[in-house]
Amino acid sequence: MTQIILKPESDIYVLFRELVTNAERVFFAGLPGVGKSLMLQQLTLMAQDAGRDVYLLQWDTTRPVFETPEILAKYPEIDGVTHAMIRKAVGMWARQAVGEWDSTHEKPKHMLIGEVPLVGNRLMELAKPYDDDVEAILKDERTQFVIPVPSKAVRDVIEANREKTIVDPRHEKESKDAPPNVLRALWHDLYQLAGELSLTNVQAEKVPYSPVIYCGVYEYLLQHRNVQTLEIDEVLKPAGSAYDFEQPIPILTASPKQVISIMAQLEHNFTVEQVQ
Repeated sequence: MTQIILKPESDIYVLFRELVTNAERVFFAGLPGVGKSLMLQQLTLMAQDAGRDVYLLQWDTTRPVFETPEILAKYPEIDGVTHAMIRKAVGMWARQAVGEWDSTHEKPKHMLIGEVPLVGNRLMELAKPYDDDVEAILKDERTQFVIPVPSKAVRDVIEANREKTIVDPRHEKESKDAPPNVLRALWHDLYQLAGELSLTNVQAEKVPYSPVIYCGVYEYLLQHRNVQTLEIDEVLKPAGSAYDFEQPIPILTASPKQVISIMAQLEHNFTVEQVQ
């Protein structure tokens, strides 16, 4: 049974209660394997208990509609990594989708909750400032970006659980989670970016997860947004999967027509090399 497992006295619960009361759009930012899906589930349950109607925007559910046989033939996935053209297209659509959702849903009754990986240009369009109508929405104080930052011990447990759920998923979405090799590759990408930002001067092929470096990179990426950092130092154990909900929740996804239109716009304005 899906339930709220957060302790009312915990920092996470206190922050989520504030978000449920005051926010209209909340995006959890971070790499795969830091607990974003569980945070999204718990905030959603709290929002529903407060009488709010929740809509979701997630990388893993928006991306597949762009992976048609025709598009994948041109831009294939390699070693579990989505092609740069598809990543860019999904980001372009997501920014438009936030604007459309905002203009068509009553607030504060409705609430949009999302996940934004950012690193590797996965929905980075929601973090970058653009000169368009959506920018005011994303900068509004009722739009909050939350960075879950697990401790080293919690991150180790999450990675170990990922090894298990990839092999023996409790929910169909768990079988499609980023596999361990992708988790490691994304951390390597983030660490390289940390070096470019002078957040670390250590040069190594293999480096352990660091909450400080991790948080520093995401705060930099979200410097144009309202950001809250959420330190997670306790292993949270849901009864089932973090993807479980008692009832279906509307998910924002692109229509086939939108996919065709955005891919055409992208191919017209950029070369593959430019997007990469």
